[in-house]
Amino acid sequence: MTSTLHFTLSGLSCNHCVAQVKKILEQRSDVTSAQVTLDHATVVTTAAPEILIDVIHDEGYQAQLDG
Repeated sequence: MTSTLHFTLSGLSCNHCVAQVKKILEQRSDVTSAQVTLDHATVVTTAAPEILIDVIHDEGYQAQLDG
């Protein structure tokens, strides 16, 4: 089942950072779409939030599930 997850992001400082996070999320087969700004991400996915938080963290940024 697909769900829409909202994350608060930190550590992103430029459009390159935004593009990188969007790219790593959308490369995953369990992500349908990702909208990313400097401080927020909205992801349509079948993945558990913790998995996506780890993916973002591995890229060098911080993420926290809103809600």
